[in-house]
Amino acid sequence: MTLSGYYDRFNSEKKYIKSLFLAGKGLQSAELNEIQDYASDAIKRIGDALFADGDVISGCECIIDDGSVTLEKGKVYLDGAIRDVHEGSFVIPTDISVRIGIYYKEQTLTELEDPELRDPAVGTRNYQEAGAARLQYITNWGYQAEGITSDNEESGKFYTIYNVEKGVLVQKAPAPQLDSVSTALARYDNESNGSYVVNGMEVTCLTADDEEQIFSVNEGKAHVNGQEVGLPHSSRSVFRNEYDVQRVESDPYIFEPDALGKMTIHLNYTPLDEVITVDVTAEKRVNLTHGSYLGALDPIPSTAVLDIIQIKQGNTIYVKGTDYKLTAGQVDWSLSGAEPSPGSSYEIIYRHRTQVTPTNITDTSIDITGAVDGSMVLVTYTWKMPRYDIITIDAEGIIRRIKGLAHPWTPVVPKAPSGQLVLAQVYQDWTGNTKPKVTNNAIRVVQMADIESMKNMIMDLYYLIAQLELKNDVNANDPTSKKGVFVDPFFDDDMRDQGIEQTGAIIDEKLLLPITTEVHDFAEDQQVYMLPYTLEAVISQELQTGSMKINPYNAFDPIPADLSIVLNIDHWTEVQTQWLSTITNVYYSTRSSGSSSTNQLVSKSTKNIAYMRQQTPKFTVEGMKPGERIQKIKFNGIEVTAREA
Repeated sequence: MTLSGYYDRFNSEKKYIKSLFLAGKGLQSAELNEIQDYASDAIKRIGDALFADGDVISGCECIIDDGSVTLEKGKVYLDGAIRDVHEGSFVIPTDISVRIGIYYKEQTLTELEDPELRDPAVGTRNYQEAGAARLQYITNWGYQAEGITSDNEESGKFYTIYNVEKGVLVQKAPAPQLDSVSTALARYDNESNGSYVVNGMEVTCLTADDEEQIFSVNEGKAHVNGQEVGLPHSSRSVFRNEYDVQRVESDPYIFEPDALGKMTIHLNYTPLDEVITVDVTAEKRVNLTHGSYLGALDPIPSTAVLDIIQIKQGNTIYVKGTDYKLTAGQVDWSLSGAEPSPGSSYEIIYRHRTQVTPTNITDTSIDITGAVDGSMVLVTYTWKMPRYDIITIDAEGIIRRIKGLAHPWTPVVPKAPSGQLVLAQVYQDWTGNTKPKVTNNAIRVVQMADIESMKNMIMDLYYLIAQLELKNDVNANDPTSKKGVFVDPFFDDDMRDQGIEQTGAIIDEKLLLPITTEVHDFAEDQQVYMLPYTLEAVISQELQTGSMKINPYNAFDPIPADLSIVLNIDHWTEVQTQWLSTITNVYYSTRSSGSSSTNQLVSKSTKNIAYMRQQTPKFTVEGMKPGERIQKIKFNGIEVTAREA
């Protein structure tokens, strides 16, 4: 601090905790300054143990609408104390990651900047004289992003409060938080459970084309490395198509054209990236002029000549191997047979290898023409290999795509880097503009209700196994003797000793105590019969609700229009039921007989469909004033058309 006449010798390394004033000694201005530093240092040490710089204590709500940021006033822990910050608003870019925070700086003020610092004691010798200066802190909202300079960047030290990922606010843990306690809880949570999703955060692919893929991560909450990360609403992430290609050299095919001489080649490796060459055997008919002497070599005007099909001059057809032969791409007339006169013209038909340009190129096929029927076609091209990617989120709420190792048959799923939570696995087959297959495989917290349900299912399974073993035992062996142990499956009374009075009853394969009943006929008596009872107050309401005006002076901004969405609900039910064979139990007694039928439900399951059938969302805007016009309406970043109701 550069202030004339200001002295401060405070040094925390000397571990001074108190100034001891002595009688007869002069009071130093430096000692008064040091007393304040003792208190500030002690408070800062306590505050740093409980909070971290940038922790929101109250207020400071952040609202982002299409890049326009509005921040409320509040209190934030900065530089060892809780500081007030006023409202703020500005515009941020929506295509990159942005950090929203507070610029903090300190400045000194004297009586020259603030006349109220002069001595206000009227009637004293020091009236209106200069006194001590003041140290003032200044806080302003701002933002930082790579390659972008904020208007407040020169206004002090920057403390990050919120992170914004491509226009979407990443919600952190709610304030206030005790930093030391939160750190301990985060370490315990991470060591015990790792990273996991609490709710939501399902990943879906919205669109996919040749250039990019757009994924949406639903709103939800997760714990990453023990830190709570929340998305207040769905987040859109755009990733470029960075596929891996493999080159296929001279992939062979047999040319089998249709009636128009065209053949569609369905490639062996798809989807296609780029066709490099298509090498075919073509047949060509040209006229050549014989050399100036007998036995000359006549060059053929093509490269890579494979064979001469025919040489003809007028009605004369020359014989290959007797009259001529093919030598290094030339017609060799050195044989002893006939040949055209020197300088005369003749017609030649030959075949040669050449490259053609394919047409109608798709992801899986190409069309070619101009090749010889039944000849070999060699295609050199590159294709997009399949790959597994993963979508992750880190403790700052940044969503990333981690690319796996591409392979023609067995692509390798990548592992999430340290400090990132896997939300979904994406299978990239790069076929056309189809969306990749997204599998939401995030580790999710298991609710206590689910654990209880699993426990009940396990107990039911144990019961069914025990019942099955007992039935198998009875069916396979003598039911009256099993290794010296009497076994009664309780199917009926066959195995009970009829010579002894029985005190039990077998009902539904269970041995129960018998029930003695007494029949009362109330047909002629209209009186209501009830058990004895005493009225007891279970719930009572002894208080009543009052009311008060929360804004008696009617001081508020004009009420904006109400915007509501009419949710599309699509209900249908699919039921598949399997019933066991009807089991009829017949019970006999000495007085009467009867029968009952029981149906047993084997299993029942319910699941949500992966995608809802396409629906058109509707919106309702009400409360508009006369003459007020709507400029535009956006839903999830996409502009929609309004229609007057």
